[in-house]
Amino acid sequence: MEDEKEYIKLPVEERCVHKLWKARLHGYEESVKTFQQIDDEKSPEWSKYLGLLKKFVVDSNAAAQEKGLEAVLAYVENSALAGKTVGEVMSGIVSKCIGAPKMKTKELAVKITLMYIEIEKTEQVLEELVKGMDQKNPKVVAACVSAATLALSDISFSKVEFGSKVVTVKPLVKKIPVLLEDRDKGVREEGKALVIEIYRWIGDALKPQLSSLKPIQV
Repeated sequence: MEDEKEYIKLPVEERCVHKLWKARLHGYEESVKTFQQIDDEKSPEWSKYLGLLKKFVVDSNAAAQEKGLEAVLAYVENSALAGKTVGEVMSGIVSKCIGAPKMKTKELAVKITLMYIEIEKTEQVLEELVKGMDQKNPKVVAACVSAATLALSDISFSKVEFGSKVVTVKPLVKKIPVLLEDRDKGVREEGKALVIEIYRWIGDALKPQLSSLKPIQV
């Protein structure tokens, strides 16, 4: 209880990096409220959290991590500085969130991913998702492919149309043969869904890229 009384006295941003997970959880909860209440997207308040968001998404405590993701989503939705956080936050999302066991953690990870695309940080997002497709954990790979498919889809979590006009499909096309050859069925299925989505957007221009596939895959 003494520790609790002590950490509540700290500024919110210090609570967010506290050694006690309950302190961090409390900090993230307060951050969500703060981020939703700041009226000016260019307020100097936002800059206090610039280097901290990457820690929110990789918190070692599952409950705190979930609340940290909520805070990051609120930040990306409301701050003019959000674009500066995309690389480090997406790297953490790919490594620690997008293939997580908890459904809500995964859903928040995807919402943040799509929100970064909405604020026109598509190339950086895709870069991290493509890196994630090289990971050894098939759940992470499948989740990254699924997120890329969603980014192309006209019906996404955030109900915003992105499509190939926004998403450059070239890095994704290069991954198709590897994904369809993967030993994991989940990865192969997500790979097929991605191929279909890419074909919807670029049509026959995709066919030459599939020449290395086996006839049954085509």
